[in-house]
Amino acid sequence: MKQTLHQGKYRKKCELSPGNNRGVALIFALIAIIIILGALTLTLTRVQVGHRETNEAYNRIVLEEAAQAGIDFAVNLLWDEYIANNETTGNWGSYRYYLNNELNLPINEDLNFSGERDPNELGDGRGGFKMYPQGYDRRGMTLIDEPMLFTDPNSQRTVATIETIHVARYDTIDQARLTVRATASHEGRSMTAVQLLNIGGASLDHGQFAILANNISCALCHAQIHSLDMERNNDPSLYGTFDRVKIASLESIMVRRNENINSNLAGTLYTRGSVYDEWGNEYTANTLANTQFRGFQINDVNGKLIQNSQGNMTSTPLKNAGLNPDGELTPHANLYLNYPTDPQLQSDGPLPTDFPAPYPDENNNRRVDDEEFEMIVRTANGRIDFLYGEDTDSSGSISSGVAYGVSSGQIYTGNSLPTSSGGDALSQLAEGSHDGNLILVGTPQDPIRIDGTVAIDGDLVLSGPIQGAGQLLVRGNTYVVGDVTYADDPGEFGKYDVQPDGSYKENAFALISGGSIIMGDYLTVRGVNPVSQNNAKYPSWSQYSIDVRTKNRSNTVSGQVLPWGYFDQWSVDSGEVVAGRPGQQFSFTTSELKLFNNLELEKALADPNYTPRFYGLRESQPNNIYVYDSGDEHAVRYTETGVKLLSDYILEHGLDPGILERAVFHYTSPTANWISEDTLRQIWYNDEMTRPSSGRPFMFDGLLYSNNAIFNIVRSRTRHNSNTRGQLRLRGGVIAPDLGVFVPEGLFIYYDPRVERFIEFHDSNVVTFNRVAFYLESGDGYLGEV
Repeated sequence: MKQTLHQGKYRKKCELSPGNNRGVALIFALIAIIIILGALTLTLTRVQVGHRETNEAYNRIVLEEAAQAGIDFAVNLLWDEYIANNETTGNWGSYRYYLNNELNLPINEDLNFSGERDPNELGDGRGGFKMYPQGYDRRGMTLIDEPMLFTDPNSQRTVATIETIHVARYDTIDQARLTVRATASHEGRSMTAVQLLNIGGASLDHGQFAILANNISCALCHAQIHSLDMERNNDPSLYGTFDRVKIASLESIMVRRNENINSNLAGTLYTRGSVYDEWGNEYTANTLANTQFRGFQINDVNGKLIQNSQGNMTSTPLKNAGLNPDGELTPHANLYLNYPTDPQLQSDGPLPTDFPAPYPDENNNRRVDDEEFEMIVRTANGRIDFLYGEDTDSSGSISSGVAYGVSSGQIYTGNSLPTSSGGDALSQLAEGSHDGNLILVGTPQDPIRIDGTVAIDGDLVLSGPIQGAGQLLVRGNTYVVGDVTYADDPGEFGKYDVQPDGSYKENAFALISGGSIIMGDYLTVRGVNPVSQNNAKYPSWSQYSIDVRTKNRSNTVSGQVLPWGYFDQWSVDSGEVVAGRPGQQFSFTTSELKLFNNLELEKALADPNYTPRFYGLRESQPNNIYVYDSGDEHAVRYTETGVKLLSDYILEHGLDPGILERAVFHYTSPTANWISEDTLRQIWYNDEMTRPSSGRPFMFDGLLYSNNAIFNIVRSRTRHNSNTRGQLRLRGGVIAPDLGVFVPEGLFIYYDPRVERFIEFHDSNVVTFNRVAFYLESGDGYLGEV
């Protein structure tokens, strides 16, 4: 309104005075000229700005392309040249050899890139810790000796320059983590491209299995394998939402037909190789479906376990998966015999072709050598990255519980578990590793408190509650001599320090052993078998049944005194024939070792390049490596027909003696007898005496992962008077090439799905190339990820 009135006043004034009209016209003309000049100036300015912006964009593109070209140059050297020199992609060992010997690329151990050696930074593993090349804040290697010039082919003018290409290397157990930095310059400005590469073992999904093994023997005789989440659930609204449990055998699995077998799997069984009974007869899908090893109904749409309104499941035979119209295996079955090795055909999820060792084996000698374990200590979060905890890039620690160290070559002189820490064990463990054999003991009042990854260069004896999130990397054998359970808050699992707001700290544990993991008493002889009617095989008089709660006992049979108390000599596996010792029984462990040796011998005969690993009971009896050449499942006596020394068997059958020359021998006994069998028996006896007459099963919480075998041995109530009642409860998962379980009255495995997140697995048999991240830097700072 005001604007209209004002315009009207101006118009009136113009009409009243012609002179005023000419003046107003001049003013309008001047204003028009000013506007035009301003527009021209603005246009010229915009042209100039646009030209500068165009130049800026051009220069940035030139710098980016030049820096990227430097990255490509490095990738060609780090990966393409390796592939070109190998007909097929090799394994992690071959790639590490390429980095070490062809490129001479040093390993970066400056974990926080400070340029200074911090207490947890071990340099190159041999005492060295060199500063980075001049001009760089990271160790590694400069790939070009002088700048690389990019020129215009027409004018020969230098367009851009790659000033330097640098690569820093940090090895995990089976991967090289490479940081490539390429700096380019153009017309006084520079830019750096950074490419992160992971080159090494292919990622695996081993943690999704409750049991993963090459060979499974005896575990599925009295087994209940269920979902821990489902067993702990009290919410009816969640019925039918729980994932099935998976177990897999890559080579062989034994399922008995007799002895009142009653095993149930709340999920799926995957097999390759043979599924056979105790007499060596191979099962078909139909005959296996008629055994007492059964499954439960699975939803064929989503693979979840089917529960009714009360939360119960319906038992069903194991039925082999069928084929869909395209000829592919149908998913969500409870049995897959001879599951495909081709990943494209694995319609029910991945299953590895070969069993990967937890530690690198670059020379393929099936041992954990000094240099290989040194790499484990230096890179305590490699193949088995522990994915729990706040800082997975630093060494872990054990800060409490009893830690008693025994240096290599020394002997533990105690006659039971230590009650206080000894030596410098705790101070070593506070920094993430221990040099020598170790005994770890937790109590309810003072549990073993673990945080992150701890490496033990020796054997381990372990017992008691454990608290925290971490893993133990053991080079040798591990002896679990008592219950190892989470120190949880009451009523919780995997949780402690639970707060009113629902926050908590997590208990999550993984035990990885380069030797074998032996749970329980592995040396006591088997004793009679009251079920069997084969008295020629099993001793028929009851005095042979060992009482694990009675120290000494003698019985007279046919005028002969038989010393069969728990601490009497005849109760212990002799490892060989002993004159005057009737029965000549051996332990369940020895019985299993023979079966595993048979399988190794078969593979060695089939492949002259195969390195067999044969098991023995004692390092002090290096020549006592046995096989069992008979049709039934188990031998029980050294004098039994079919029990033969491996060397005699090879000679008798005219086999290649070179098998023994290329073989590796692994023993279940402590290295150099650093802890005696007498002391171990006292420890086992003490543990048995803590178990109430009402019974308490042997218990373990966490993930078990062995480089060789896992033996779980608990004694029965009827045969051995054990208050474990012949039962084992494991809440977690089990991974081992060979699995021998003697649980006469009940194996309860509750798969904890968290173990899939405990550790990161890689298959070192196949090396893969992965670009992890790429970003640009300049003098103006970080420009963003691409």
